[in-house]
Amino acid sequence: MVWVTKSKALKLTKVTGHPPPAKPSVHGRAPQTTTITFTPAELFGAMARCSHLHVINPSAATPEAETCRHLLHQYVDDGGEDFAILKAADRLKDFSRTHLAGVVGAGISYLQMIRDGYTWFDHFENLVLAGPVPSTRSPDFVFSRNGYDAVAVSESKATRGSSRKQFDGTVKRGYVEQVSPYLGRTIGSSVASHGFSIGSWMTSATCAEILVHHTEPPPSSADGPGVGPDPIEVRRGNYLNILSLLLGPGISRAARGKKWSARGSQFVTARWLGHDWLLGLAPAHRPFALAEEEMPVWAAITEEPSFLWGFNTFALELEVARRVFQSLETPEVFADPLLSVPVMDDRLIAEASNFDSAVFPDGFAVIGRDANLEKVSIKTLLPQNSEGALASQGNEALEEDSLVPWGYEVSDLEAESNDHSVETHQQKIWLTE
Repeated sequence: MVWVTKSKALKLTKVTGHPPPAKPSVHGRAPQTTTITFTPAELFGAMARCSHLHVINPSAATPEAETCRHLLHQYVDDGGEDFAILKAADRLKDFSRTHLAGVVGAGISYLQMIRDGYTWFDHFENLVLAGPVPSTRSPDFVFSRNGYDAVAVSESKATRGSSRKQFDGTVKRGYVEQVSPYLGRTIGSSVASHGFSIGSWMTSATCAEILVHHTEPPPSSADGPGVGPDPIEVRRGNYLNILSLLLGPGISRAARGKKWSARGSQFVTARWLGHDWLLGLAPAHRPFALAEEEMPVWAAITEEPSFLWGFNTFALELEVARRVFQSLETPEVFADPLLSVPVMDDRLIAEASNFDSAVFPDGFAVIGRDANLEKVSIKTLLPQNSEGALASQGNEALEEDSLVPWGYEVSDLEAESNDHSVETHQQKIWLTE
């Protein structure tokens, strides 16, 4: 039976601490959560967020993540309590097995971190490292917690073939070579005070395991908030990556360079589980046409207008989205709106899982087909003003990624040939087949 809805569990079966370097800014932290549970939608959302180093087109990201979701559906049993990839996956080509393990492992490492209290993350490559590079290798991610000024660096490892002992050595090397050299270094505006190498051992066909190597906290250290600057760069990078999945790489890239403003732009929103959500956009496609008079089927299909869009299942809580958009144009001398961005509560996160969906603490969501979206509408989140208008007018590079509503008007030619009046059509396209 394919994995569709059932929550799965993964245990940390081996946790190894490493003494921190003799630096006052490094104090270490051990994993606080030893068992994580997750639904297919939660793992899918984690995989989609972690699979790419840089902003990419959602029309490319979504099919890739969907491919992994379909593989998981087929190669994870829905009946058991423990997460594991079935032996049937061994029939995949070598490169497919490696890709599957890597993307799933990155998603599992992300879920382990957010279950441990970390809310925001960015890819290490997106952040500026102060001083000389200490190693030719680097970690995957940088995570931050609400109310803490320091950050954690994290490396993800995964295997479907190594023995448990051999793989533990791989995870250890990930910590020693890719995590430890960056401890005590300033990344963005924050110090990396501790780190993790998180390994997903998926060789067993009945019960996968998580192996962790981490910075050991001294016995006298207290895991408390610091007094330094908040890791705002990690929060901003977290949401810029989300914007890439929701609105496309052009907007995300321009926003990262402070060349885009949301003022005056229209967005598709909906009401769900007591919250309003900004919905992600993706190209929609007409059904296949039947060939006539032995004409090849691809020649019989009318190409879809480029301004027709659908919902790609990704979403962002609307108040969070509004703070993100305000942050993009807030001068540095003022308090950044991301400092007070709301965090999703446990009740909402748990309720979403009842609808083949997932909500993450930072407000990102994967909305499944079982969800009942209400009050679908088009809204302007930030009013237009002269400053915002100038910013948007100067952004010619975004023409191909400009936001458009779901609806589109049938052209005069189509209206005449079909003998019906011009009307607005709305589509709800789900990429979860």
